[in-house]
Amino acid sequence: MTPEDEQPWHSFEPIERYESLFPLLPNYVAHYTIGGKRLPRIGISTKYDLVFRKGLLAALLASRMQIGIAYAEKRYAKDSVESRWLGLTDRIDSIFSEGRKYLDGYLTHGKDKVKSVNDPSQDNLSWQFFFRTLGSLDAAKRLSELGYLCEVATILRSAIEQFAFCSKLLLLEPSEDIKSIRPILCLNHFKKYVPSAGQLYGLLSKYTHFEFDHHTHFFTYSAKEIQTLQRGAVLRAYATQLIFLTMACVSKYILVASPSQFNQVPQSVQDISIFIERVYAFSDDVCTMLPLDEVLSKLDILLQEIVHTK
Repeated sequence: MTPEDEQPWHSFEPIERYESLFPLLPNYVAHYTIGGKRLPRIGISTKYDLVFRKGLLAALLASRMQIGIAYAEKRYAKDSVESRWLGLTDRIDSIFSEGRKYLDGYLTHGKDKVKSVNDPSQDNLSWQFFFRTLGSLDAAKRLSELGYLCEVATILRSAIEQFAFCSKLLLLEPSEDIKSIRPILCLNHFKKYVPSAGQLYGLLSKYTHFEFDHHTHFFTYSAKEIQTLQRGAVLRAYATQLIFLTMACVSKYILVASPSQFNQVPQSVQDISIFIERVYAFSDDVCTMLPLDEVLSKLDILLQEIVHTK
């Protein structure tokens, strides 16, 4: 193996750097993992206090083993205060949850507005598709945590098409037939509000459309193994950025379009700009941490265009 083989295919950054910042998560919620082991949930919040959990585990073991709590804590629960290193996971979770909250708030206000419309069927359909878009974001995030990229891009590309369809439906002309609307028409409509959405859609399409040259670096194989789909910390880094790019793109649309959708734009909808700024700061920090990664740099430039282009 040459030194070049030890580097990610796109960058001069060491692979260990990605593994530290974007570790692959297990097939269950990472915050339930303490000391590398999965502990039961017992009616307490997701964000556990580690000292409390140590005492809780000691009490449980003492009861089951018929020993003293102090001995159980010293002998068996001593490592439970050591949490797994999750890199940027906590920050990613926080940003995603905040963005999800704002998007859900926009959906709620939109659905409430429908009740006052004489013929709400068209608008109702629009908001139903938007709800589907939120589910797509949830699915994409989970796959990104497992280290997949192409699969995440496929979901996000579909999510943009869904949201573009939603935005088109809200302004559908009486002469237009819903059944005649095609994805390209919806995307062109969406680009009127966020011009750089087309660039993001094209980037996602690169990972979605299966052309040999685009996908060879997403496979791994050896003389003893059949060729398999590759997943890893590097791909998680890219997938995370693509998720935030997509959410920022939709958020920018909301900021631009909402004044014409509401008589008075709710403050919670206006505050989606806070989420956009958090994504912007996160992307800038990641590029500082991984300065030799050309892909992350290009994604950051695209984010700037989405955020600042009017």
